[in-house]
Amino acid sequence: MTTITEANIRLGMILAEAEARQSSISAEKLESRDLIPPTIDSAMAVQALAVGTIGKDVAGWKLGLNNGRPVAAPLLDLYDEVQDSTLTVPKPGAVGIEIEVCFVLAEDLPALPLGETYTRETILEAVESINLGAEFVSYRLTEENRVPFPLFLADRLANHSFVLGPAIDASVMEALALQDPNLPPLMVEAEDDVLFGAIPAHPQMDPVGPLLAYANAQNDHLGGLKRGQVITTGSLCGMIRIGDATRITARWEGIGEMDIQIPG
Repeated sequence: MTTITEANIRLGMILAEAEARQSSISAEKLESRDLIPPTIDSAMAVQALAVGTIGKDVAGWKLGLNNGRPVAAPLLDLYDEVQDSTLTVPKPGAVGIEIEVCFVLAEDLPALPLGETYTRETILEAVESINLGAEFVSYRLTEENRVPFPLFLADRLANHSFVLGPAIDASVMEALALQDPNLPPLMVEAEDDVLFGAIPAHPQMDPVGPLLAYANAQNDHLGGLKRGQVITTGSLCGMIRIGDATRITARWEGIGEMDIQIPG
């Protein structure tokens, strides 16, 4: 069990204030105050403290792997494009976008007793739908992601917000897992500028992989994986800087598309 320290509490408050003000603080300044979390477990404690101060519910999770260890960051600002074909994200401050495959959970995935594990099949049985999604990125750290990983994790892996897009067929996820060269290209555009145009690839190959790994090694302090939450596990196009763009479209021919407006 992680012991909550005074440094955890102070860093959580600083990150929550930066979120509220849409500002950033330097890692150098945090280091001078001895506030950089030393471990992944302490970073997860900071996340929970920051979220408690921000006062928003956890709408989902951004999952990944760090040197083979599963990690998680809560999604707090979730918008549903399925209900609005051209969605406007009201929250300002995004600096980048990632187009992703995500999962909507049909049931809780609680941490299992010692000796029991989830399988890929049992994970997929708990999934209500597989969707296209768009993660917007912002940093509460001046150095962005060029900081010790636990500090980046404490900053919720730079999540700004997430837009849930249309449901896609499970065969698309399987094609990504197999690195199928016949997948159509993904096009991401800002107004008339092409930001990305290539056959997409998942950083872990299998989009289910980080979800399976984290379900079997949960260590957050925010209630874990819950029914109705959106789970995203990695970008199909890397992180794309969006500059002063106010409209982003993502088109994956025959699979799905998204049309999102953002504050200028």
